[in-house]
Amino acid sequence: MDQTMTNTADKGDMLKVRMDAATLSMMDTARAYLNLDKSKFIRESVREKAESVIAQHQKTQFSPGDWAAFFGALDAPAAPTRRMTKAAQKFRDIQG
Repeated sequence: MDQTMTNTADKGDMLKVRMDAATLSMMDTARAYLNLDKSKFIRESVREKAESVIAQHQKTQFSPGDWAAFFGALDAPAAPTRRMTKAAQKFRDIQG
């Protein structure tokens, strides 16, 4: 099983973080608004940020040229090749 996908944190797992006073104050204010303890606030914040970064990097990014080529192919598709026509006919024959 993929270890990155398991959600079983050992109580002994710990992360120490150095934080400047301004950031600590902001965190304390934000977590007070949400009524969360420090650990839960940090875990949720890290998870949200990690999910956001992962989602951004797992999306397919298209350049303007890619978009133009894609929509150009939709507007003016290439003519089917002999092989494509033969495969389509074979598929129709199998389907009945």
